[in-house]
Amino acid sequence: MSRLPIVLAAMLLLAAPVFTQSPAPARFDATSIQVSARTVPGLRGGIQRGNRYELRNATMVDLIRTAYDVPADKVSGGPSWLEWNRFDVAALAPERTSPSVLHQMLKALLAERFKLVVREDSVTTQGFALKVAGNHKLRQASPGAGCQGQGAPNANNIPVQTATCKGLTMAQLADQLPRMAGAYFPGGQQVVDETGLDGAWDFELQWMPRAVLAQAGADAITVQQGVEKLGLKLESREMKATAIVVESVNAEFTPNAPDLSTRMPTPPPPEFEVAELKLSPPEAQGPRAQILPSGQINATGVPLNLMIGLGWDLPSEQFIVGPKWLESTRFELIARAFAGGGINPDVDEDLLRKMLQALIVDRFKMKYHMEDRPMTAYALVADKPKMTRSDPSKRTRCIQGAAPPTVNRALAQQPRQFTCTNVTMAQFGQLIPAFANGYTQVPVLDKTGLEGGYDFTLSFTGVGAVQTRAGADASSGTASVPNGALSLWDAINTQLGLKAEEQKRPQPVLVIDTISEKPTDN
Repeated sequence: MSRLPIVLAAMLLLAAPVFTQSPAPARFDATSIQVSARTVPGLRGGIQRGNRYELRNATMVDLIRTAYDVPADKVSGGPSWLEWNRFDVAALAPERTSPSVLHQMLKALLAERFKLVVREDSVTTQGFALKVAGNHKLRQASPGAGCQGQGAPNANNIPVQTATCKGLTMAQLADQLPRMAGAYFPGGQQVVDETGLDGAWDFELQWMPRAVLAQAGADAITVQQGVEKLGLKLESREMKATAIVVESVNAEFTPNAPDLSTRMPTPPPPEFEVAELKLSPPEAQGPRAQILPSGQINATGVPLNLMIGLGWDLPSEQFIVGPKWLESTRFELIARAFAGGGINPDVDEDLLRKMLQALIVDRFKMKYHMEDRPMTAYALVADKPKMTRSDPSKRTRCIQGAAPPTVNRALAQQPRQFTCTNVTMAQFGQLIPAFANGYTQVPVLDKTGLEGGYDFTLSFTGVGAVQTRAGADASSGTASVPNGALSLWDAINTQLGLKAEEQKRPQPVLVIDTISEKPTDN
């Protein structure tokens, strides 16, 4: 047989273009997805600790914006539950996996477990350029620690935020400004560095929260003005940004692997690496507590019932049943979550709470249990509803925005405003404790009989500013006197046409069985 066909075939193979397979997308070693038990907004986690990466209480928008590194308002499309349903995601990845690779792994997880299909788009959005304005007042420094934030009232009792930054580059400042003062950059507006300043710098940045600007009057300091005091400026401009359009996604995720408990065992309870706990001296000021970006907790003059409330994330100290001295004996605590770990700008609040739990149980030899007891709560009933029925395809959400301006500077707090779309009354009742802190600590029960979702806007004054009738409690449903302040319950009645009725309802309470008044030695 002729060898010619064989030779020709070999030549054709050599001449043909070579196609290489694209590398397989990076994937987590193991993953766990659960429906979150929390009922209020707030993404937790997002930092890899060892080989474990967790995102807790995350909406699908949270998961998408994390995976694709875009602001939340740049995630469009998708079903109405995209900002409501919440998930706890835990995954294993090699230690020190870079954030970009973790994001790629999260993309693969969303595609596999939720069948997420998206497309990228480019949109024009409003943002800011950080520039030099004359002679700057920054001090050249070695690259280093980052920023430490602290809030304190000024001479007129107006809250002032201070960020003390060490060894920060201008690119890092531009990146962190929307995180430091988010209310000044609505929708996650981007800041880009156009200062032309190389190297790292030391400086101190001060501003007031937007909610108190009207109260501060001529003394107000916006974040833009704080930046200008450093010899810099924030210049508004249009810029191109990546947007993610959700084509399809499932609310029901695929089941976890049957051998998950073996492949991904529950981690041991976290503990502080360094902790010093002692009685406060009689002259100690407080109570005062501070969480530093390093993960360090500094507390002085703090009663133990406050520490317990923080550790177990209880609505208030009323949900603790124990000896009377818990309210009066005060303590000092200096604790570090990650000794020698440098700057941790995204300290994991859940981990810190668990560490505080372990410390209290160990040092005070505390034994406790949880049980349901009748607690003051509220129920919503229909009076003369004024809300608009929503389009069921709209996103279910409640977002805080700028409240109508007030001229009453005597108010301790300025009004808050929340705009809700496609929210059922049961969902609204779940959200009330989160955005109306002080009025009630537990979800409000829906007894309106109203079906479906509604669109509405609610504006009210914080409980600390509401002056009630003589002898009345600001957290009760009694009407506030006309002083320019509007209580939550009055606002719900006048603006939404609903009423809040007080009632007793069983709620989980922490009951202390035994506890030592004196902590063990450091």
